[in-house]
Amino acid sequence: MSSPRPAAAAGADPVRRIAVLRPNHRIGNTLLLTPLVQELEARFPAARVELVTAGGAAAPVFAHYPRVAPQAFPGKSYRHPLAVLRLLLRLRQADYDLAIDPTARSRAGRFLLRFVRARRRIGYAWGEAGPDRVLTDAIDPRGAPLHHAEVPLYLLRAALDARAAASAGEPWLPLDLRLDERERAEGARQLATALGSAEPGGRPVVGLYAFATGAKCLPPEWWRTLARTLQAQAPWLQLIEFLAEDGQSRIGEGVRGTYTPGLRMLGAKLAATSLVVIGDGGILHLADAAGARVLGLFRTTAPAQYAPRRAGSQALQGIDEEPGSVAARIVALLARRAGAPVS
Repeated sequence: MSSPRPAAAAGADPVRRIAVLRPNHRIGNTLLLTPLVQELEARFPAARVELVTAGGAAAPVFAHYPRVAPQAFPGKSYRHPLAVLRLLLRLRQADYDLAIDPTARSRAGRFLLRFVRARRRIGYAWGEAGPDRVLTDAIDPRGAPLHHAEVPLYLLRAALDARAAASAGEPWLPLDLRLDERERAEGARQLATALGSAEPGGRPVVGLYAFATGAKCLPPEWWRTLARTLQAQAPWLQLIEFLAEDGQSRIGEGVRGTYTPGLRMLGAKLAATSLVVIGDGGILHLADAAGARVLGLFRTTAPAQYAPRRAGSQALQGIDEEPGSVAARIVALLARRAGAPVS
């Protein structure tokens, strides 16, 4: 994979301070910014990137991005007005070389873009005089790719490259949690312990994450049927349920469960599996960013916008399939690796 072109043209003013304005608390939306931040690091290696988000996800996600300084609004801002005002004051007092509203249409992002002081302001054009007037670089959203990890990346490339079309030839970058070897080894050790093993290795492990928000969530009985079918068709597999934040199992007896409160260690344990089966949501993107092989189950959202992007991962759309057909797909994905026949 080639590296992004540096943006240090001769005579150009150096970019030392960058604001990325994405005041959203969702883990997935934070992880979807990692390709943009990688690009900023490559183009502006001396710059400090202040990532303005909400809640607590950005700090662990970007813990191994040394040039990134998360600035987070409280998760429930209306309960913490003084904290909101303090952060707004800090943002207003700063002078940025570059400020980016990275999504196609965020009112909060566009408000902050107007609020901060920046030499250059990049965002997608809305086709409305008020929101567009603040932009020094207004990018036509009709040229943007569908995937939400690529939307901010295209925006930056279209704004900085001499020709917007030049960005079409650039490689897309993966979601990346930047787990180090120590974290990966500890994740594998903790996963083995949760499975009742003395050390990592042995039979392939399929991780099941049965929680999702709203209509994205498949019912517990669907997951229980999937687990029973896998146990019958592929006894050479080990199954483990990754429990959601509430620590409650959706699958119940018959499948071991593991709860991991830390975001980075959860990513490391997901990465230690052979396959993660999961509905669309933030933990899908966490598994993808950690380097896990993912089978994403999509009901209400489009895989073209949110599918896992690592090699070997897949997405199933309109997941009204019977658990048995999904089980057959899982077995087919893993049988060759395990050396077992496909039933």
